[in-house]
Amino acid sequence: MRGVVFFLKGEMKLVFVDETSDDKFKDYFGLSIATINSAHYCHIKTAFHQILTDSKWDPNKEFKGAYLFSAKKGDQSISIEKRIDICAKIIDLNIAKKNARMSFYYSGKSSVTDQKKVYLEVLPKLLKKALSKADSGNGKNLVSIYCDFRSDISSNDISQVVNSVLNAREYTLFEDVALVPSNFHTIGILYADIIGYLAARIDTISNDSDLFESIPVDQLENNGKLRKLKSSKLLIEKIKKLTIVNLDKLEKRQI
Repeated sequence: MRGVVFFLKGEMKLVFVDETSDDKFKDYFGLSIATINSAHYCHIKTAFHQILTDSKWDPNKEFKGAYLFSAKKGDQSISIEKRIDICAKIIDLNIAKKNARMSFYYSGKSSVTDQKKVYLEVLPKLLKKALSKADSGNGKNLVSIYCDFRSDISSNDISQVVNSVLNAREYTLFEDVALVPSNFHTIGILYADIIGYLAARIDTISNDSDLFESIPVDQLENNGKLRKLKSSKLLIEKIKKLTIVNLDKLEKRQI
């Protein structure tokens, strides 16, 4: 049986979710959300892929945060310097003439022993920040949620924790929560991944007291981790709308 193709009038809210961790701080966990109006999605995806194509990035490999500063991961024919340039161009797509095409929300938490538990606790809190009250009429109260696949979490697990937020914001979930393995084509999830990765690097490296104490002053400028921190800050400053919720300190700050 052939699938039925149909078109929705109006503008649906698209929500993409991904998590991040840290190689050094094993108990660190971060959750990232990217949101976009469906009216902007086609332009963003087409431009995202064009940037990668023009840069000769291998389409069989994702362009994700964990590959940004690694010469051994991703497309090894592309230098780290060029990857940073590609990332800057991709992030620039979030900027429109009048306002942002995309919005990002991030929360990092230390001392995490059960990632699944924290994921399901943090997601509805972060989603509550990401969704204002839905507009009424013409499908504008529809929301579609896509999460990067995790083997320990089901779509039902996620639906159960986000339903109260969707009801409070007067949204109707489009079909069901989708768990999607990220790849070259899942650009919404890749955006959530990249921004989450950058935010996590800023969070963990900035708070790594051992790192700063062990580096002689004359070597600070050439230290790999500090260069990664600097690049991460420069990239994330390009985002027009990023909200970071610090659940450890119960603080929030707007960048």
